[in-house]
Amino acid sequence: MSVTITVSEVRAALYRAAGAASDCGDGAPSTAVLGQWFHEGLGLLVGDDSSTSPLAALAEVEADLEVWKQTLVERMYSQFVGPKLTRQQAALHDVAPQVLAFWQAMQAACHWLAELSWSMPPTRASHRAARTAPWQTLAEWFTTEEPLTCELREPNWSDSVRLVGVADAVVRLAHTGAWCAIEFKLGQTSPAVDLGQACLYHLMLSSAAATREPNSARGQDASSTGALALISFRPERHERLFAATELAGARMRLIDVIGKLAGVDAALATPPLGRTGPTNMPPPPASLKPNVLDAIRPTEEHLKLGRDLVKTLAEYGVHVSLDEPPLVGPTFLRFPITLGRGTKVSAVESRAAELQVRLSLKAEPFINREDGRLVIDVQRPDRQTVMFEQVRGQLIAGDSVLGGSRVPVGVDLDGKLYCADFSRTEHAHLLVAGTTGSGKSEWLRLAVAGLLLTNTPQTLRLLIIDPKRNAFHALRDSPYLWRPIVFPDEQSASDMLRALGDEMDRRYQQLDGADSHAELVARSQSPLPRIVCVCDEYFDLINRNRVERKLVEEQVCRLGAKARAAGIHLILATQQPSRETIKGALDSNIPARIGLRMQKALESKMLLSEGGAEKLLGNGDLLFKDIGSPQRLQAPLLTADERDAIFGKR
Repeated sequence: MSVTITVSEVRAALYRAAGAASDCGDGAPSTAVLGQWFHEGLGLLVGDDSSTSPLAALAEVEADLEVWKQTLVERMYSQFVGPKLTRQQAALHDVAPQVLAFWQAMQAACHWLAELSWSMPPTRASHRAARTAPWQTLAEWFTTEEPLTCELREPNWSDSVRLVGVADAVVRLAHTGAWCAIEFKLGQTSPAVDLGQACLYHLMLSSAAATREPNSARGQDASSTGALALISFRPERHERLFAATELAGARMRLIDVIGKLAGVDAALATPPLGRTGPTNMPPPPASLKPNVLDAIRPTEEHLKLGRDLVKTLAEYGVHVSLDEPPLVGPTFLRFPITLGRGTKVSAVESRAAELQVRLSLKAEPFINREDGRLVIDVQRPDRQTVMFEQVRGQLIAGDSVLGGSRVPVGVDLDGKLYCADFSRTEHAHLLVAGTTGSGKSEWLRLAVAGLLLTNTPQTLRLLIIDPKRNAFHALRDSPYLWRPIVFPDEQSASDMLRALGDEMDRRYQQLDGADSHAELVARSQSPLPRIVCVCDEYFDLINRNRVERKLVEEQVCRLGAKARAAGIHLILATQQPSRETIKGALDSNIPARIGLRMQKALESKMLLSEGGAEKLLGNGDLLFKDIGSPQRLQAPLLTADERDAIFGKR
């Protein structure tokens, strides 16, 4: 069985190798949400839908390059950028310079595509029919978010490596048959890494073009397979075109990186953590405590479940294959599948109910796309519990003055603890939803425990609103409390939220030109505690009476829009993610979402903008969404004894 690695993993290894260079950046945008928007905007520009593409407007204006540039910019703003900024105004309140850079980069992209359109001779004809050519031709040339896969094998490797990824755009030049891949970046990059990444995509595209000659990746003749362009917007446009002969020299070094990363190179001293596939390395010493998932390998029962999955789909005329063993998580098995000839993704998705019945599953399989391939998550028949003590060591200690801003969310398939970070715009506040038994209250306690372990009372204070009166009883005498625990039956939650808003206003006066809480603390070198408001049941707050609802929503709106820069954050949970609860103040001001198991697909769509949470398995099985597709994680279980010990710490 081949070992699968992703382009993202190879890219990260390239950046680590170049980390000491003074000119090295990671290519990342200033905020993840702006990077996502940039890619979505480019997809709209070169999409194949004539009814929505801004390029179609070029057929209605004067045949002049400057007019075309201005037309694309205006259409891009009215159709895409303007509505995005309006909806997310609160979340982007304190990153205005980054938003400006994003818009400048978007304008540069519009100018670039206008120039490409102008370079096509038919587009300059005077009659209207010919003037539709720019949109038509670019739509044929460009493929955005292009899934790429290639199989690599070397003589000194113990196994083959399957490399999967998604290219930002692939351009096929119709008049020559040549191609180039385009990787869009919004941040500073490293020239050395640019070459490595260009070689990476060139390797995948040339391998795809030469599938009838499955030779060693080193031995392929790259000179005949085209060039590759890397384009960055910082925010002005920077281009570098790599010729095939230039890329060939970097190929051998890239193959070495891939072999070591996948753990198939004989020179690798220790196997990579969390990977499947054969290795001949000795096990680690017993004294070294492994990550929670390091020892998990597919059993015969797991493999049989995969065979039954393929057989069941075949009975309905849906032909797929399993090219590698499943990835084994504590809660579910992830089967990466390859579609048979003529088989559509929708055909697999439509058979989820049949798979549940035929395989005797408690919930429908979760069918999703990841890194350009289709995966099916099936409940693990021997589900394991992830204990908090097993991943506690992965928490990053907070700074002695600033404290820690990370909130533990859950464990991924590699046994790594994923954390939301309050310092990031898209994680400024968290909204949690799940039905009874999904693990909502347990997750809130996990989040609080993670914050307490990485902070002191000088760097963190909590405002707890507990309508159920029993979720945070162990914190009642904690020195971390900003105010005593609020029980809405005894004290108005809106009054306490108003007090928190007043504190936010006082802190804004203290900022005195600083852009954020972190900058203020760094400048003064004295702690200003981060304040985190945790509410276990938001629906209860707004369902008491109309006056109280209005007051609560007003304060949530104020805090959601402005509080991050003042070091104030919200973690709100609800058992009922209905339109009445989610839409409005929460939907526009709280970007990061944790979806535990829900009753209906409609509830999942309310929270995550897509279904899926209704198929979760409960007890901490969750979907985390900030931008892009939700990520499936398993929340660790915090035992009562450990919770009391952490909550009672001084």
